[in-house]
Amino acid sequence: MSIIFDHVTHKYQEGTTMEKTALDDINLVINDGEFIGLIGHTGSGKSTLIQHMNGLLKPTSGTIYVDGEDIMEKDYSMKKLRSRVGLVFQYPEHQLFEETVVKDVQFGPKNLGLKQLEVQYRAFEALKSVGIGDDLLDASPFELSGGQKRRVAIAGVLAMKPNVLILDEPTAGLDPAGRDEILGLISKIHRESGITVILVSHSMEDVADYVDRIIVMNNATVALEGPPKAVFMHEEELKAMGLSVPQVTSIARNLAAKGLEIREDTITIEEAKEELLKIYRRATF
Repeated sequence: MSIIFDHVTHKYQEGTTMEKTALDDINLVINDGEFIGLIGHTGSGKSTLIQHMNGLLKPTSGTIYVDGEDIMEKDYSMKKLRSRVGLVFQYPEHQLFEETVVKDVQFGPKNLGLKQLEVQYRAFEALKSVGIGDDLLDASPFELSGGQKRRVAIAGVLAMKPNVLILDEPTAGLDPAGRDEILGLISKIHRESGITVILVSHSMEDVADYVDRIIVMNNATVALEGPPKAVFMHEEELKAMGLSVPQVTSIARNLAAKGLEIREDTITIEEAKEELLKIYRRATF
């Protein structure tokens, strides 16, 4: 299922002295089954962009097509849209509200008007897919750890069986182990289900490790987009936007500048390890 932005502009408080353009003539295509990293500094427009994808915000001008349909048409069902394009907010507390974990995950499917047996099946299936066991089904979601809350929030969206899963800073506030667990889970969901995943993140390492394409937002526009290696070749442009390249990329480029034969488009730890092993083998043999 594709999402197309056709000359989309969004202005907050339009016509007042506080008017601010958050999206400026955006043209963008999200293809079915992609794993996309959406990056940009605070205020760049990325949060506004994702809220247009499931109709939480309406464009000031321009058109958004989801699976070929204009979502701003009068007879278009927002209920249908939000079952197809699921959004997991940065803070799971904003998404969790029921008294137990299982009731929280059942809420979405129940609102679709599904039969109770199907609601229960979807909830249990979604919770199992994110690694939440039976021992936590009747627990209060507010008593869970940060990582567990995020898993439950993701399960609540997955239970709707969306075609697109959008995650806004899903690792914010987690320790390195918790971050790796959540990112591994998201990667597993994408790999096994084939749904489109859009990962909003400030971490260059996160997007370098997992995504197929990066979209860089800056000053309400799409400044750069392409495969991670191609985007991270624009190091100076990214720095000018208040962003960076993965730390391992900076190290590789510093080593290359000192004469070491190492690829300057190295962007992951695994790639760096392979490059250093090649250097070691050349030196040894």
